[in-house]
Amino acid sequence: MSIILKDPKSLEDDVIRLLAGFSQMHLPSLMDELNRWHPPVDVFETEDKLIILAEIAGISVDKISIKQIENTIIISGNRDEILPEPSPIFHHMEINYGPFERVIRLPVKFVGGEVSAKYRNGFLRVEIKENKTVSRTIEIK
Repeated sequence: MSIILKDPKSLEDDVIRLLAGFSQMHLPSLMDELNRWHPPVDVFETEDKLIILAEIAGISVDKISIKQIENTIIISGNRDEILPEPSPIFHHMEINYGPFERVIRLPVKFVGGEVSAKYRNGFLRVEIKENKTVSRTIEIK
């Protein structure tokens, strides 16, 4: 017998739905999480910056938000549903619509670093420069 594992994020979404189904209390934060989709991201480091690359095609720039809160970058927004015809009957559907959010934890040396962002060809690229003032030597007296 072989087991086929799903995409880790899809599996996480399934687990959240399962737990919500067992719960008699539908906590607002859990329900909010169920209604969001999570676009794929790559996070990598170069010599002097951290780069976050998010695949969020089909979204206008005015519907994307990037916030830095303490040691995290939060990318959120909304992709409006595009129905090709009125009342379609789907045979296959993989494109996510509606609100989305990704929370990326920053390594310490990038917390407080200068942040810039570009959106081209369906990819959001967020660059965070290393904060040289995060690390310092403390003199012992």
